[in-house]
This record gives sequence, structure tokens and C-alpha cells, in this order.
Amino acid sequence: MTEHGALHVLARNANEATLKIRHNASGLTDASQGHRQTQLALSNAGGTAQTQRAYLADNSGGATTDRATGASANLEKSLEQVKGQSQEIQSAVEKTTEALKIAETTNQQKLDEFVREATQIMSAIQSVKQADPAGARQMLVDRLTELGRRLDIDVAANLRQADGVLTQIASSLSAGGRQSTTTSSAGSAPPRSFNRGGGGRGGGGGGGGGRASKPRLPVAIPPQPGTGVDVNLPDGSTVKAPNETAAKAVRAAISQLGVPYVWGGTARGQGLDCSGLTMTSYGEAGLTIPRTAATQTVGAEVPSQDQLLPGDLVVWSGHVAMVVGNGQMIEAGDPVQIGPIRTTNAGQQFIGFYRPTG
Repeated sequence: MTEHGALHVLARNANEATLKIRHNASGLTDASQGHRQTQLALSNAGGTAQTQRAYLADNSGGATTDRATGASANLEKSLEQVKGQSQEIQSAVEKTTEALKIAETTNQQKLDEFVREATQIMSAIQSVKQADPAGARQMLVDRLTELGRRLDIDVAANLRQADGVLTQIASSLSAGGRQSTTTSSAGSAPPRSFNRGGGGRGGGGGGGGGRASKPRLPVAIPPQPGTGVDVNLPDGSTVKAPNETAAKAVRAAISQLGVPYVWGGTARGQGLDCSGLTMTSYGEAGLTIPRTAATQTVGAEVPSQDQLLPGDLVVWSGHVAMVVGNGQMIEAGDPVQIGPIRTTNAGQQFIGFYRPTG
């Protein structure tokens, strides 16, 4: 393959990667707003029916009135069911929009990284081109081809992850449609899935509920006695993380204590969801991990709770938390907070314990 041929293939692959995740953001926003208007209309209709039923019951009697008030009550119930279904659809639209935005952002980041690296490669090889033109050309082709292969792998993984999130959303919506909805259970924001007693509220954090497969990963190797990196906890105690990366991630997570919960949030100091907290904290430590909760099963698996170390992740199908030590973990509730390690979370599937640093 020639130098120009390699560049052509890479440009084509980059263009295809962008097209695969393109979506009509304004159309999805319009759909969400339409459902909000539908819910308002249904609420108004339900209120009117309730008022009329009360008026009818107060001002008349007999079998005819009983039948009329019964019919009105059934109408109110039907309106509430439709309203609940509309809210479920709206929630799915909002979660879909967020998932696509995240996937699009991730794709763009990969493309930006590719452009930076390709520019560096061409600049580096330019300096040796005069001395060995043919060798420099072949080196450029080889390195650009390898860079393109990595881009393809990264983009494919991102698209698979986005497809998994969208499939979860669709499955959840389909299951909800088969159930009888008698109360308004879904709001304008994705459902909360944080169940710690007496604490705040938390969120599924970019993952949603549903089922998730358990990856096959190596078992985490316990650190050697006397090794580890000290981490000071807010309660004044000191724990040992298995390595510097894990220690930095724990410190970065602790620095976000009190930050509000925001669905899809990755803005440190402003608003975070559960996987946003863990992803950005490891990012601050120099380690990139996937965006959503169920895909943060990376590194190595920790076989049991008594082997957990600071920096390890506790992962459910739609929620994730980070171990800080002393039997505690930090998670994006509302707000970000520390509490005892647990394996239950609002009926979600517990996947396992994982050490991103291996």
C-alpha cells in the first residue's frame, strides 16, 4: 500500500465511524418535549374528570349516579395508565439521547486522538525522509496502518457499548409496555436506583438496569505484604491502595464528596452520575475506563469482598461504586457520599468486584 493509499483508507474509516453514530439530536429533543406536553394534557384531563366525578356524587344519587361516577373513576384510571406509559417513553427517549451523545463524544475523542497521533507520526518521519525516502515512506505506511487498526478497534468497541445501552433501554421499555401501569412511576429523568438506607438518592449512572453478562477476566493478584500506597480518608484513618493509580483515583473520588447527582454527568465539582464519578476519577489518575456502569468491569476480578482494596469497583448492571477502604465505598448518590460496601442495589443485577489496575 502506498503512503497516499494508507491516508485514503484512514480518512474513509474515520468518516464511516462518524456516520455510524450520527443522530438527530433536535428530533429526539422534540419527541421528549412532545411527551411532556402529552403528560400535561393527561394530567389536566384527569383533574377535570376527578372534579366532575366529585361534583356528580355531591349533587345527585341513585344507581345512575353510581354508574356515572364508576365510569368516571375508570376514565381517571385509564388516563393515569396512559400518562405512566407516556412518561416511560419520554424517559427512554431521554436516556437514548444521552447514550447517543456519550457515544458520539467518545467517537470524536478517538478521532481527535487519531489526528494528533497521525500528525506526530508524519512529523517524526519527515525528519528522516531525506536520508532514506523509501524507508521513511514504508515506515509511515506501516505506522499509519497500525494507527488505523487501533482506531477501528476502539470505534467498534464504542459502537458495541452504545448498542448494548440502547438495547437495554429498548428491552426495559418493552417490558414496561407489557405491564399494567396504575401510577406515575417514571419521571422526566431516568429512574433512581440507589437504595442505601437513610441516605440520599442515587442514579443508575449511564447504565440503566436490566441484565449484564459477567466478563471473563484474570483474578486480581493480592499485593505483596508491606507494599501499597497510603490514602488518607475523610474520617482521619489511613488505608493502603494497591498502587499509585488506584490511590490517585480514590483521592480524586473523595474530592467530589457533596457534588450533586446529575444523570449522564461527568462535570467534576458540578454534577456526576455513578459511572461519571468513577470514570473521571480514574481519568484524573491517568487511566481511561469505559463510560457506563455495566462496562466498567475491567482489569481483574476480585473474587471476594474481604479481598477488596481502595480503588476497586463494585459493579451492578446499572450502578457502580468505588471502594475507599475500611469496608466503605464512595458513590454518586445525591450527593456523592461514602457508605458501607454492599452488593444490593434496588433490584439490579450485581455483577462483581473489579480492580481496573489489574
